Amino acid sequence: MKTSNKKTLSIFSFTSCEGCQFELLGHYDLFSKLLNFYEIESFRLGQENKDEENNIDVSIVEGSPEGEEQIKHLKQIRRNSKIVIAIGSCAHLGGIQSQRNRLPQKLINRKDVISVSDVIKPDYIVPGCPIKQKELVDCLIDVYYERKFLLPDLAICSECKLNGNDCLIKNGKPCLGPITRAGCNSICTNNNEACLGCRGPIEQANFVKMKEVLSLLLSEEEIENWLTIYGDIEKEFKREKI
Repeated sequence: MKTSNKKTLSIFSFTSCEGCQFELLGHYDLFSKLLNFYEIESFRLGQENKDEENNIDVSIVEGSPEGEEQIKHLKQIRRNSKIVIAIGSCAHLGGIQSQRNRLPQKLINRKDVISVSDVIKPDYIVPGCPIKQKELVDCLIDVYYERKFLLPDLAICSECKLNGNDCLIKNGKPCLGPITRAGCNSICTNNNEACLGCRGPIEQANFVKMKEVLSLLLSEEEIENWLTIYGDIEKEFKREKI
């Protein structure tokens, strides 16, 4: 039940490791800030679930919907919620589990892994594996004040340069930094590890050029594997263009 001027907030989890929910709880001072704005109605990791209401101000959805029961539940969440925020790579792109989509169907005998956007239209997406707590909190505060939340539309390369990192591609190593959305402070490349695209594509991503660059370092099959580590980011790029 909504109290004072707070909005109601429910947090739901589908197929995932639930790491994004743990990230939301990561720094309590930042999480507690939300409690000034939101009354949490449902959050399995933080409290016992209450009965789901028909009118939820904001619902957060983590994970990829798996099976008809979860798909039905996701559609119900969309109907019952004024705002839906999909968080993390599993909800945004399909997640690590979507790699099974590239396996022969006879080996797995299961339907393809899909993203939240394949079932409903979320109002906002907070990307990453896991998400950044501050980015989600910023999104929720913007939503509370009815401001439009905007993600950065620069590539990881912009953060790499600011952090003084050597370019992995120039050093003969594959990296998806040129087509991946910034916002993580290039945490992987800061540690000399390749960006694997967990935050999804930037609006101006050039997949043709990216594949040309990667073709100097990887086979065609390896390139497709790289572009689908966290889900089909090229598919998500095309969806965003529609």
